[in-house]
Amino acid sequence: MIRDESEWRAINRAPTTYMNQKFPKTQKLKSSKTIENLFLEAKTYSKFPIKIFFLPKENLETNLAAFAVPKRNFKSAVDRNRIKRQLREAYRLNKHILEENHGKKFVMLFLYLGKVKPQYAELEKAMVKLLKKLYDEMSQDKS
Repeated sequence: MIRDESEWRAINRAPTTYMNQKFPKTQKLKSSKTIENLFLEAKTYSKFPIKIFFLPKENLETNLAAFAVPKRNFKSAVDRNRIKRQLREAYRLNKHILEENHGKKFVMLFLYLGKVKPQYAELEKAMVKLLKKLYDEMSQDKS
């Protein structure tokens, strides 16, 4: 039987081996000036159906990410929102690839390039490849 709150917390604490897989507001890119800079000055990588625009930033605590789906390709807001939700989920579950390196932080925008609604597995596969490529970029810059 649990006697006090501290004992309850000790029992229900998540194992330390799990990475923090949340995607809080503090990790979301919302600044319109920064987003504009991303389109003007950022480096890009593509792995169909995702294109990533990224800029390294020195004074950030965490990586910032935004997601976009063109209205030109998907007229229905329901479809655009579903794809953005899938992109966010793929990023949230795989962002640990970038967080393993505690040096450089990035401002990123993920743009969906496809013309048809994607399968989640396809998005996640592309997301993992892009994040690994970005991690490799960080590793090369350090050495």
